[in-house]
Amino acid sequence: MPDPKIEKASDVIVKIGAAGVCRTDLHIIEGVWKHIQDPDGTLLPCVMGHENAGWVEDVGKDVTEYKKGDPVILHPLISGTGGTCLDCRRGNDMHAAAGAFPGLSIKEGGYSELLKTSVKNFKFKSFQKF
Repeated sequence: MPDPKIEKASDVIVKIGAAGVCRTDLHIIEGVWKHIQDPDGTLLPCVMGHENAGWVEDVGKDVTEYKKGDPVILHPLISGTGGTCLDCRRGNDMHAAAGAFPGLSIKEGGYSELLKTSVKNFKFKSFQKF
């Protein structure tokens, strides 16, 4: 897969430092979710991994609160509405409208060196205290 590039003003490229393996990843490997994830074979090839942490590598022009080198933990779901849908406003962001998971409904996941995401996907700016 080619390295990701900034395309939108809110895009952020993260250098992955760690990516968790969850049961979802194992379901994908086992083919359990093929009928949901990729029924017509259009998602392959893909890179799995939706539980990610790392460091900011590059930012879009509208991203002012993060800079290269900042450590970040990413939310597993990228909300297509930027947190403004009803579920997000109720704190139920795992059911966000137009949500997408890296490595599931988006081809590029965290089992790679670099991951393009949205600044809205950031959960924590620093994990050094954890």
